Amino acid sequence: MLRVHSERKGPKNLDRRWVMAAGAAAMLTGLKAPAVLAAEPDADAFYRGKTVRILVGSPPGGGYDVYARLVAPALGQKLGATVLVENKDGNGGLAALATLLVRPADGLTIMNGSAEAAIISQMLARPGATWDVNKLNWLAKMATAPKLWFVGKESRFASVADAMKAERLTWSATGPADDISDVQATISYVLGLKSKIVTGYRGAGDMSLAVIRNEVDAGLLSADSALARIAEIKPLALFGARRWKHLPDVPILREAAPLSADKTWIVTLREQIGEAQRALVAAPDVPADRVDYLRAAFAEVLTDPAVLEEGAKTNREIEYMSGADLQRLVAHLMKAAGPRLPEFHKIVLETYF
Repeated sequence: MLRVHSERKGPKNLDRRWVMAAGAAAMLTGLKAPAVLAAEPDADAFYRGKTVRILVGSPPGGGYDVYARLVAPALGQKLGATVLVENKDGNGGLAALATLLVRPADGLTIMNGSAEAAIISQMLARPGATWDVNKLNWLAKMATAPKLWFVGKESRFASVADAMKAERLTWSATGPADDISDVQATISYVLGLKSKIVTGYRGAGDMSLAVIRNEVDAGLLSADSALARIAEIKPLALFGARRWKHLPDVPILREAAPLSADKTWIVTLREQIGEAQRALVAAPDVPADRVDYLRAAFAEVLTDPAVLEEGAKTNREIEYMSGADLQRLVAHLMKAAGPRLPEFHKIVLETYF
């Protein structure tokens, strides 16, 4: 479900009443029985016997890949189709989204990717961000997890306080505004860290290994991905609104260090954008009946007790939000930075690279 940070004020442009309403709708959706696939005979006939590809913008074994493979069998059963996962990493995970846009807009290629990275890259007008998130067909939100800031087991940094005293702190990332480096930049800005973000890593595996092997000082991953390496890393803090049940003793950033009042705006903004995290999306111009059909299929798959149970085995909890609610949330988040957009751009794309 959508987790709402209603206890703090965010950027004036973001209508929190709408976000709270969307969260309530998502919660209710999760409580009621899964919807039966809509009566779309043309779409049903179209998908039956076809091959559907789920693009993932990271190598096999990463969080988005694991989630895509979790839902692929059940989706194939619902559609009467063969569902394959296609990994296409590059450009901070956004090469897959660019690929989606050049494939035929027939609904046979979809993507499981970072809605937050798509939003931020467009918001900041990154080179190569040729998409319009408002025209993409958002099918469902699959999950949201906080980000985990961690160091190696033998790191000289035992705490956030130690990191704040460092003369230099290096981080691993895939690229600018990849939904990792921008959070690293946000943390660095709000805590006054002397950070250098090192880009070019392929995905979660490479980024975490860089920390474990002491190539860099610190890393940051979605907590559900970092959990697989927990025996080899030392958590420092979570970036999110509340503690995470799988790491209950790890403080959130606001607990780990005092945050300057004039800088907390960027933490609130980045937390809000993070609510649209792991999401399934189809290209613009996919026929409306196929979009509706896919949304209905994912409503069933992502509330299927068997799928939920399978995900829970590896701490991959599903927090379903409907495609329609996600479509509206994405549109609101695109405006969330408001007049602080130039400042946000400078912090997350220029200051720490």
